[in-house]
Amino acid sequence: MSNVEQVTFHSEGLEIHGCLWKADRPEKGAVLFCHGAFETRENWAAFADRLSQEGFTVFTFDFAGHGASQGLRGSVNLRTWAYNIRDAMNYLQGRGCSAFGLVGWESGGSAAVLAAAHDLRLSCAVIISAPVYLLPTLAERVAYVLASIVAKLKMAFLHKPLTLSRLKQMKQLRIMSDEAANEAYFADSKVQEIYNAFPIPEGLDNVWVDITGAAEKVNIPVLVIQGAEDKIIPTNQGQKLHDLLQGRKELKMVDGSGHAVHLDLQKDTVYTMISTWMKANLISKS
Repeated sequence: MSNVEQVTFHSEGLEIHGCLWKADRPEKGAVLFCHGAFETRENWAAFADRLSQEGFTVFTFDFAGHGASQGLRGSVNLRTWAYNIRDAMNYLQGRGCSAFGLVGWESGGSAAVLAAAHDLRLSCAVIISAPVYLLPTLAERVAYVLASIVAKLKMAFLHKPLTLSRLKQMKQLRIMSDEAANEAYFADSKVQEIYNAFPIPEGLDNVWVDITGAAEKVNIPVLVIQGAEDKIIPTNQGQKLHDLLQGRKELKMVDGSGHAVHLDLQKDTVYTMISTWMKANLISKS
């Protein structure tokens, strides 16, 4: 693996941890990898290292509430995550980078869309398996609203967050077609820790999402990728995002892959898609 620098920066009052692969010459710009809910930057290290060897400055970081970063464990607030992306770019700008590309998976992809809707420093993006519009069933919405009320009361009187165990549901999830990789993913103690204490309402942006308005404002080149066998996010979400985007865009469905295409059987194909898109669209403005 190439030389990697461990760095920290601050965002929304929290310390955010990341890893920087710094190119000797930053002409190609910087690529930021944005992980998904209940994931960490570690799952993107292999892609980041390969991309850095192709001349890009690359940055992976843990969103608030995940990995080594501060914040309530398992919290998924897309607006906060978009601010984390903004502040990551601020940090990199201070290190000499002037143009940026985003690679975002799942909730990290949704947050990347929010960031791309407003930040003019972005040249392009790759959005992978990202929820665009997810509406829980009526029963689930009622349960979430009631749980949110209880959570506010618990925080007000006991100063503790409300958490629910989702370990039972976790055991039924299939985020990859590769069964061995799927089993290894959920065997990770960090993943189990979050599923065992899912925060309410702080984790609801993972299951109740509407970023359609932001997607309609994105006019940079965007590659949308989704696994053809995705069992977590309906495959029509990729098409919906593609249709909403205003700039140059492409949609790639990856056969033989589930939700986590970057860890599944066709991960090398996915890497090539990302690398090709960045080479074509990420050009430094310096």
